[in-house]
Amino acid sequence: SEISLTGELVDLFLTSFDACSTIVKDIEENESEGDRSFDDLIKRLKNYIAEPLDLRESDTVIDDDIVSDINLFNDKIMEANQQKPEPVAAPIQEKSEPVKVQEKPKPELAPAPDPVMKAPPKSPATSESSSNRSSISDTIRVNVSLLDKILNVVGELVLNRNQILQFSKMNDEPELNRLSHQLNVITTELQTDIMTTRMQPVGSVINKFERVVRDLARGQEKNIVLEIQGQETELDKTLLEVIKDPLTHLVRNAIDHGIESPDVRVNNGKSETGLLVIKAYHEGGQVIIEIADDGNGIPKDKILAKAVQKGLISEDDAAKMTDQKVLNLIFHPGFSTAEQVTNISGRGVGMDVVKSNIEKIGGEVDIQSIEGRGTTFKLKIPLTLAIVPALVVESGNETFAIPQKNLVELVLLEDTDLNNIEELHDQEFYRLRGELIPIFRLNKSLELSNTNEPNGFLNIIVLKAEGTQYGLIVDSILDTQEIVVKPLSRRLKCQNVYAGATIMGDGKVALILDAFGYFNMVDRGADKDKAAEELHGRDNSSQGVFNADVQELLLFELSDERPYAIPLCLINRLEEFKDKDVEWSGKQSLVRYRGGAMPLVSLDKSVHIEGTSEKLGSNGVLPCIVSTIRGQSFGFVVKRILDIARSENVIEEDNVDREELLGTTYVNDRLVTLVDVHTIVDHMGLGKSRAKHTLKGRVLLVEDSPLYQRVEMDLLEEIGLKVTLAENGRKALDILKSGEQFDLIVTDVEMPEMDGWELSRSVRELGGKYSTMPIIAVTTRVSEKDLNKGKEVGFTEHLEKLNKQEMAESISRVLSA
Repeated sequence: SEISLTGELVDLFLTSFDACSTIVKDIEENESEGDRSFDDLIKRLKNYIAEPLDLRESDTVIDDDIVSDINLFNDKIMEANQQKPEPVAAPIQEKSEPVKVQEKPKPELAPAPDPVMKAPPKSPATSESSSNRSSISDTIRVNVSLLDKILNVVGELVLNRNQILQFSKMNDEPELNRLSHQLNVITTELQTDIMTTRMQPVGSVINKFERVVRDLARGQEKNIVLEIQGQETELDKTLLEVIKDPLTHLVRNAIDHGIESPDVRVNNGKSETGLLVIKAYHEGGQVIIEIADDGNGIPKDKILAKAVQKGLISEDDAAKMTDQKVLNLIFHPGFSTAEQVTNISGRGVGMDVVKSNIEKIGGEVDIQSIEGRGTTFKLKIPLTLAIVPALVVESGNETFAIPQKNLVELVLLEDTDLNNIEELHDQEFYRLRGELIPIFRLNKSLELSNTNEPNGFLNIIVLKAEGTQYGLIVDSILDTQEIVVKPLSRRLKCQNVYAGATIMGDGKVALILDAFGYFNMVDRGADKDKAAEELHGRDNSSQGVFNADVQELLLFELSDERPYAIPLCLINRLEEFKDKDVEWSGKQSLVRYRGGAMPLVSLDKSVHIEGTSEKLGSNGVLPCIVSTIRGQSFGFVVKRILDIARSENVIEEDNVDREELLGTTYVNDRLVTLVDVHTIVDHMGLGKSRAKHTLKGRVLLVEDSPLYQRVEMDLLEEIGLKVTLAENGRKALDILKSGEQFDLIVTDVEMPEMDGWELSRSVRELGGKYSTMPIIAVTTRVSEKDLNKGKEVGFTEHLEKLNKQEMAESISRVLSA
């Protein structure tokens, strides 16, 4: 006979499994099955076996063997419930007699062998072969404590290896260098193997949520599909134990608060079945675990209202908070927006514990949520806690280690760049690619002996902590190496600035900086935000001062030994070719480059420098700037490549006497001439090939900078769009009012007469088709505050100007929509 599998039957099976687990647990702990009664469960089992066969009321003739089997099964269940066996050493073997069924004997289902118990005695005929098989084993059980001890020993070996390597560098003994190198290889291999033995797949944790999700969903009468990905991703066993509770809370929270009931989902235009995805994968030397649902998201208005009500923030601060900072409020202890308390979640505790537990093991918690569409929690967990890669720095004659997972980038400030550090309300700031970040001096904050700035340079280490970036000024940056983390004394556990200590190659102890703990110590909260806002206001065009875009330029010299520049966004690579590699086709010089023939262009000759010879380069070597213009690669030959520099000065077009020059600007108080490579290529009659046109439409490009006009027009035309140019927002608005038809507006933000903010507001006020016309803002200043302001004024998308690929993808996306 067949029984249809239903949700109710699965519930019955799972309940029976729980009952069996309870009995086994009682036997393990008390050596008896306990006094629990399972009469109701047995009755439900009997009914489910009998009802599909209609044994009670049906007149259908049933096979006597089936009836006999059912009755025998029922009797065995009753015996199991009523019998109180005496304690025995091996309860599994007590009921090992096979169940005998008359006429049609069934094969016995042997119980699964206990992996810890020894195999039962074998008959003489098979004992010899069995012993041979058992002696050849692929695995062996090792206590976790022994693995921990071995790992500690390997850690000491790594420290010893580092010391020997440093010692060998200071000696020229060849044999010592050879042996130290060999020791390095062996230690690294041993370290990798030992770490592998501690690794376990995260599936051992996340697969258990199948039952949790099912039970909670049925208890709340919700339809939820659980999707698990990346179960094979491995993580250190110690860390697996730590993440169990945080993951459980996030899953329960997603079911209780995130995914709506079926009727609500249908009313919101969704399918009545919700989706919960748990995904694990490796990224950047960490294990990432995502818990995502397609529920109603986190209501930001409710969070702000609750935060103001609890006194966590003021109403003025609430109005200025970004969406991400609002979401981070849910991690505050005791914070909850639940309207009623349930036994699943919503008791005002939990999210702060999730965050603190993950951060204790050096991890991070990120949250993304879109109201009405769902929420995603992303846990970033280190692979191991014992041995980590770190950046070693020196400050105030002390050595510190900073884990690389917190490192964003290193910035070296020269004499002329020191002016970029601004100070307000006793807080220093540095403008990193248009965005202000707070910077702190390690010597000052830790009260170390101050060291003079070496040769007028400043080393800034940009770190990330809880989604916030800040700069740390140190005296010098030494090296990157793997360090062994040693815990601090119990007396120092109360401080959060240091995550531990390590022993360096010279035998000295170095403290490990905790990026988040250090930031909490030096952060001045509201004062810092106020200072940053005030500094940002200094640059605001509303004060009547127009800010030029930040231009990144490649500086080089030509034969007149004057500095010239090409925008960095146009440059693919820097190459050096030899004279013998140059070939000629008529009067055009070519070089074989990446499987094709690339034209070479002498910039000396192109910009009409007097006394220029026909010969390319000098000393047999051609320094070459490779750039793609109009879909074709060119090599621009120069005398010498100097440097990459940034300039915020306006490009003056009237200071040049030939059209091959774009204009002039000041870089580090030195006049630099910009070369117009587009015009040079056009005059040569080359580079007319275009990429395949994939889009159609008309676009209004609003851009005041001649440099970016050429770059953006080239990109827009290359993807198939017809471009109309306006030099500022005022002219763009006049063009729109004249009745010209456009499918898209691409605009700069910082422009004279009318900036991008005001242009977008004015376009939306025109109403009609202009209320929904796509407006893509492109700017070199993309701070969080700018992005939020862009949403207010009506930007469809807000992009970084120099990212041509992102710009093309964005235009394709909005036109398709």
